[in-house]
Amino acid sequence: MRKNLILTPLLIVALVLFVGCRQGDALSPEKDEPAPAPQAAQNDEAAPDAPRVPDGCSPEFRALYDNAVVELHGEGSLDIVVVTDPLCWHCRLADKLLREYPKLYGKLRLSFFPRRSFIGSDMAAWVLEDAAGTDRLQELVKFAYSGLKQPKTQDLMEARMLVLAQFTQAFPELLKDTTMERLYVRLQKEREPHVLESAMLAKAAHLPGTPILVAGDKVVLGFGPDVWLKVLDEARMCK
Repeated sequence: MRKNLILTPLLIVALVLFVGCRQGDALSPEKDEPAPAPQAAQNDEAAPDAPRVPDGCSPEFRALYDNAVVELHGEGSLDIVVVTDPLCWHCRLADKLLREYPKLYGKLRLSFFPRRSFIGSDMAAWVLEDAAGTDRLQELVKFAYSGLKQPKTQDLMEARMLVLAQFTQAFPELLKDTTMERLYVRLQKEREPHVLESAMLAKAAHLPGTPILVAGDKVVLGFGPDVWLKVLDEARMCK
């Protein structure tokens, strides 16, 4: 009980001091919509001075985990999902932290929520989901969160092509028996619908940006290494 009393205020602080990739909060770079309000602000029954702490075991958060297809593995037993954008700086810090502490989680799933400010990042999500379940997934994810550079253009199709070009230069095997243009078309046809579905689930959960950590029954909006480590250490699996 004492542990929960300590953890709840900590998560509330995380809600108030949310730091993450919130710029351009919309479903996709092509659609300009107002950003959803934070979870606590949308809870009509919550008192103004007592924001509701999200429940990671609730249906909207379990849907994020169940829908995610990119799965990595740690050395622990806790199943977690991270709502993320590969070009988001705080998401990259989160990726680095999780790589340093693999004993704190078992299955790690990535649910993609591309942001308008990181134009072309949806292509990175398409590439990673296309590699789900393959031997090259681990290296592709590592490249996406550490080596991939933000395209310097405002044209969506050009940005996507520049992101894809970086992947194919780092992993030439992606172009085996195909061309850049054909690969682009295939990825858009086969992978875009699912990434859009993941983004819709994030909006349905009223998530304000990225990254979001859902660790068992706990949710952290935004990135803070101390908070993430504490939650990963103390969270309980959903039944």
